Amino acid sequence: MPILPIDLQTVLAQMDRVGKEQAVQKEVSPHHQSLQATELSKKAAHDDHSVNKAHELGEGVEKVKEEQEREKKRKGAAPKKGKQEMSDNKQKEIFEDPDLGRHINLSG
Repeated sequence: MPILPIDLQTVLAQMDRVGKEQAVQKEVSPHHQSLQATELSKKAAHDDHSVNKAHELGEGVEKVKEEQEREKKRKGAAPKKGKQEMSDNKQKEIFEDPDLGRHINLSG
């Protein structure tokens, strides 16, 4: 499809409008971004200086505490065995490297 002279006349006549529109579009996004940044900073400053309403936690925390107390009561029948097993487990969990401090790397 060839370009006709009438098409060129139309395009050249509107080139200044296209250039202005593109310049405006390029300037809008940084301007819009700066406006959002100022709004965000104002909101952050307002939140820092205001007292926020406390939200209720609900029953989650109390249920956990109640369950822990129940577990303590259930395990209360044999507390000595549990403590001995816990101390044995702690001793088993300690890992010592047999080669630690015996080899020196001089090539570094």
